[in-house]
Amino acid sequence: MNQNRDAWMLNQVLDQPEVHDAILITADGLVKAFSPGLDQDQADSIAAALAGVQSTSSATAMFCRAPADSWRQSMVEFDGGFVVTIRAHDSTFLSVATSGAADVGQVAYRMHEVVAQLGREMGTGLREDVGSST
Repeated sequence: MNQNRDAWMLNQVLDQPEVHDAILITADGLVKAFSPGLDQDQADSIAAALAGVQSTSSATAMFCRAPADSWRQSMVEFDGGFVVTIRAHDSTFLSVATSGAADVGQVAYRMHEVVAQLGREMGTGLREDVGSST
């Protein structure tokens, strides 16, 4: 099974200046698609970490007096760049890694445009218990 069959969805984000990589993940940390600059092991590791970032961000919503399910976007800044994560669908998130020279406002804007264009194609359900006999 080609686990990266949906990578085409990332092309419109990857063409932005100073964007290194992009990944589409489920809320529970499964990789749905990733850019060619990553391999499967890297994508799996990054997905697990980003699911944690998103979960932590959602858990802190009360800090700004917002409902727990109101998370829309997170940004982490490093010396050499940024990681921007946005909600792509109910249980799916799109993340992009950029250089420090990126216009993160423009990158995030483009990410939201792509999500609006692709809508449900970026969505996925959470994992189901495949071992269940019911």
